[in-house]
Amino acid sequence: MKVILDILIRFLYVCVGLILMSAFVGLFIRGIQLDTGLFLSNLVQILKSLVFPRTLSIIGPNGMEYSIFLQFWNHYFYSLSIFLSALLLALAIGIGLAYLTTLLPEKRLQFVSKTISLLEALPDLFIIIVIQFGVLLYFKQTGSLLFPVAATGNDKSYTLPILELALIPTLMVYKVILFLVRDELGKPYVILAKSKGFSKSYVFFRHVLRNIAPSIFSHSKSIVLLLLSSMVIFERIFNINGIFTFIITYPEPSVIAFTLILFYLPIFLLYALVTLVINKTTGQRLEW
Repeated sequence: MKVILDILIRFLYVCVGLILMSAFVGLFIRGIQLDTGLFLSNLVQILKSLVFPRTLSIIGPNGMEYSIFLQFWNHYFYSLSIFLSALLLALAIGIGLAYLTTLLPEKRLQFVSKTISLLEALPDLFIIIVIQFGVLLYFKQTGSLLFPVAATGNDKSYTLPILELALIPTLMVYKVILFLVRDELGKPYVILAKSKGFSKSYVFFRHVLRNIAPSIFSHSKSIVLLLLSSMVIFERIFNINGIFTFIITYPEPSVIAFTLILFYLPIFLLYALVTLVINKTTGQRLEW
């Protein structure tokens, strides 16, 4: 019960932070207006919109006022599906690659580590452009488009945005997990398990992965921040009509606060679930 209460308190802290940040951003929407009265007015407007979300509205291109919910959910679920898919895919690939790497001889393992460090140094935008160029080159040579390079009209693009968004943190996830795994493999319980005839796969997935889960969880926060910061760029590059494009199009403090809190909610629930699972399986209480 105490763990659940702590989780709820953390959620409230984050919500307060997002509300204050949105109210502060409102001071720069129509030029720089460092006015305390305007800041307080933005706060009141945000709180009213959160208590009565049906009052949330946006001004369309024709100057008419519309309810935010006429088009909000399409933007929201589009961005959320890409974000969560990329996050889970990055973790899955990182764990899988770390496992395969542990099966290699020591010399090859060192070569792989150096190669990953080199790839990690490449700019994210460069990797994105290379992959897009590769897809277009394949289309030019074969006449077959593997998957849409960008969204067009009502046709949404999922595969390439998810793959490329996941690629950015995958190298970081892989490097972190590999470091944790190599440190864990030298511990007495692993040596004892191997001496009893347990396979490397069993030891890795049954014991090592469970023991490094809290550390992976701690590092995942930086991965989430990296993905969030990349989402804005990705929505522009892939012409994704997502939630961050929605915020940029309608930069009202109440819209920003409502959108960010709602986008954070499933991420928070995912973290809360993982916290409870790790706490139950390992007995470790995680701080996040």
